[in-house]
Amino acid sequence: MKRSHLFTGLLIALCWSGFSANAATTVGPGSQFTFDGVDGPLVPGGVVPDNLAHVSNGATAFAIDVGHSPPHAISGLNNGVYGNPDSWIGIATRDIDVGGGNIVNTTFAGVDFAGTGPHRIASFAFGRSNLGDEFADRTTGTYFVQLTLTADPDINTADGDWTTIGSIDISSNAFGDTYRHEYTMNSPLDATGIRIVTPGSGTAIDEIEVGVIPEPSTALFGLSGLLCLVLLRRRK
Repeated sequence: MKRSHLFTGLLIALCWSGFSANAATTVGPGSQFTFDGVDGPLVPGGVVPDNLAHVSNGATAFAIDVGHSPPHAISGLNNGVYGNPDSWIGIATRDIDVGGGNIVNTTFAGVDFAGTGPHRIASFAFGRSNLGDEFADRTTGTYFVQLTLTADPDINTADGDWTTIGSIDISSNAFGDTYRHEYTMNSPLDATGIRIVTPGSGTAIDEIEVGVIPEPSTALFGLSGLLCLVLLRRRK
């Protein structure tokens, strides 16, 4: 019985490792973030959750250009609405240094966060669409994710001012692989903006989202509330 259980466990482990190795969405070695395994969740209403990169929080999207416009637009990178009509498609390319002497000729899209000071980044997300009834194309290839501490970054911010924190490979155009995917930083990083270097001309991105570590005041407020609850329970 013990041997059979051991054999079954090894078989499951091997199958799982094989599945992971062939996963359609993989994070490059040495990246400073981890793929959460979240495909979606799909949002029929198309409303994007509040986040640092949202236009309503004073963030500004940027890219060299936009193709197939309308309906596509640079504002579609962070306008708060999921879906193909509210996405961006990059056409024009240029040589971009993604670190380690690696120069790629491709497009990019990014978001300048509000203010000139850094924000502590905890996670980010992006995808082709998040509705489930849109197009599943313009996605495959390798993406490089970069952060900067330069105030008000835009398309003219020098490559040397951007730091590549990792790469993502999407090897399938299946709907599940083109949906919004979430990534969590291995350790929080400070940044004034984020830039996603795409696989090439014609790549589409819908909604760059960025999660942050709560402000100290917010965290302290939450802690004080928890302490109050503990004291009340003790009194009772």
